[in-house]
Amino acid sequence: MPRPALIAWSPMHTVYDAPAHEPATLDLPFYGASFGASVRRFFRKYAVFTGRASRSEFWWAMLFQYIVGTIAGAVLTVVVIAVMASVIVGADQTDPAATVLEATVASTVVMVVGLAAFTLPLLLPSIAVTVRRLHDTNRSGWWYLISLIPFGGYALYVFAALETDAAGSRFDSQRSLPQLEHTAS
Repeated sequence: MPRPALIAWSPMHTVYDAPAHEPATLDLPFYGASFGASVRRFFRKYAVFTGRASRSEFWWAMLFQYIVGTIAGAVLTVVVIAVMASVIVGADQTDPAATVLEATVASTVVMVVGLAAFTLPLLLPSIAVTVRRLHDTNRSGWWYLISLIPFGGYALYVFAALETDAAGSRFDSQRSLPQLEHTAS
């Protein structure tokens, strides 16, 4: 009877080959989370800046935001074009400069309102999951402020791609840590 082939061991193999089980509490990171589980946790932990987030939680949440942003951008582009066309078609053709100005103002208002409607609900959870991911790499959440300088956001993506650091458990909330029993001696 032939022997089964040996599978080479690697950290990636052990993490992603086994089915991921969601932790019992939201306070702990979910390593190996699926897209759906990551998006659910993204919204359940809407404004939670304590604790940690696994790489999968972070990157699936980023992909979700990218997909939502792409769809929102496409929808807003169509709506802005429709608004501009309706203003131009319905305008008095005696003053073309005023017509262009009205169309520009109307499309700008639609764009600003539309962008706010799609981005503001995702802003706070995006910052929160990034801070939790920084915690998982044993960095303070204050590192998020590096995104305020030019090209600093790229540094955040590099930090988010780093492996989990066990010392990052210091950022876990006290509820999720095992309670030690004190015994009198």
